[in-house]
Amino acid sequence: MNAFDTIIRFGTVIDGTGAEPISADIGILNGKIAAIGDLNASTGATIVDATGLIVTPGFIDIHTHSDLSVLFTPGMESSLAQGVTAEVVGNCGFSLGLAKTDDVFALERRSLERGNISLTWNTLDGFLKRVEDSGIAIHVATLAGHGTLRKRVMGLSQNLPDPAQLAALQRELEDAMKAGALGLSTGLEYVPGMYANVEELTALAKVAAEAGGFYATHLRSEGDTLEESVAEAIAIAEGAGIPLQLSHHKAEKPENWGKVIRTLKLADDARARGVDVLLDQYPYTAFQTGLATIALPPWAVGGTPQAIAERLHDPQTRALVLTEMPSVDWSAVEIANCASHREYQGHSIAYLAQSAGRSPQNWVLDLLSEGEGWVSAAYFALSEQDVEYVMRNPHVMIGSDAVVSTIDGPLSVERPHPRTYGTFARVLSRYVREKGVLTLPEAIRRMTGLPAQRLRWTDRGCLAPGFHADIALFAAGSIEDVATFAAPHAYAHGVHSVFVSGSLAWANGSGTGSRTGKVLRSSIS
Repeated sequence: MNAFDTIIRFGTVIDGTGAEPISADIGILNGKIAAIGDLNASTGATIVDATGLIVTPGFIDIHTHSDLSVLFTPGMESSLAQGVTAEVVGNCGFSLGLAKTDDVFALERRSLERGNISLTWNTLDGFLKRVEDSGIAIHVATLAGHGTLRKRVMGLSQNLPDPAQLAALQRELEDAMKAGALGLSTGLEYVPGMYANVEELTALAKVAAEAGGFYATHLRSEGDTLEESVAEAIAIAEGAGIPLQLSHHKAEKPENWGKVIRTLKLADDARARGVDVLLDQYPYTAFQTGLATIALPPWAVGGTPQAIAERLHDPQTRALVLTEMPSVDWSAVEIANCASHREYQGHSIAYLAQSAGRSPQNWVLDLLSEGEGWVSAAYFALSEQDVEYVMRNPHVMIGSDAVVSTIDGPLSVERPHPRTYGTFARVLSRYVREKGVLTLPEAIRRMTGLPAQRLRWTDRGCLAPGFHADIALFAAGSIEDVATFAAPHAYAHGVHSVFVSGSLAWANGSGTGSRTGKVLRSSIS
């Protein structure tokens, strides 16, 4: 007779490898899975009856921005409620852990200020130790954001780095990798990442490759030049000899729908040449980003909101911006977060402009000219057919692109994308149970075993003896996302319980207060 700390009995076990479900018990001892099988003759200090429930590895959210909120949302409830037990932060070229107190890092520090947290570190190692010391409910790993690294060396310069600056960038990245970063991320649609070329990015990706990391990229374009942007990312990965991850893969705006057929073929062809290419996506037909990114030509988005406002106050500059603004369906763009005008949140720009008696273009420029802070917007410009096509590809993981939140925390006054609270539950309800795009075992593999493979975690992402006991239990017939764009702060339904390092972290619809999450650094740190 074996004695365990916890036994999960009578569950339907899906192990994360893609294998078919089995009926089995799971014994947990000292934070790890000690046995799987018929444990009827064994004893446990705690017995969990999983009759009628699916038992899986805890989900790994491969793409988040929760470094921006984890210090004031340590319970990480929006993720736990979906069964997530680990997140990868520092995506899209932005890393709070690499920020400093200088004004140039205003975007990285924005969320900290809302959480009344002071930036007290100067290195990634210092940030990770601060997160560790604060106590977190789930595990956190980080990438090193190229945009933030560039600010440390070059500020917001639009120039390419000279040899001395490139060497400094490489040293900064090497330090970040030694501190535990799992790879390099870029946001080539954003300032200052947009100023980098293939040579700069390949030189940096080589540093990450030498440290065993991977390269995750928010492409230079997810619309009109999507295919060219994927080709650029593959060229960087191939040139550096580094695994590649294409972030939140999609095609924006109707004129570009269907391009994902060709971009996935580009990824398949690269894989056939030996390039390790994976992708991630979130299961929604709207994306959310800065209004300036949606509305302004690239040359006009540089700097802080105040700098953009000053630029737009110049009549000649404003006139030029008006002539070069991209084609946008303003009825499909909805203000998400606007601290200076909360009354705008949830309304389309077409409606707001009409109410003000302005053209949508001029209304947007009027708002951005106020310079009162970062304004975000949701753009309903994606195709459901594309979402399903991308999801069917076996090399696609699930990533929320979210900032972890809680329904009554400092971010509750804002309107996050519902992916914050619903990504994983939505895949399991809409795309597995309702539409049959994925089988349940395959969906679980995309959320567990596949991201663990990318992260080179050999003892997480699977239910097997010796693996860490990060485990989710949910009801396959009732799990669902309930967060919407109109009411985004709503926990997913159907997750019965979540264990993190063998400790119960979520039960009865709320967090338990357990803080057994760890900062998961790279193996070289």
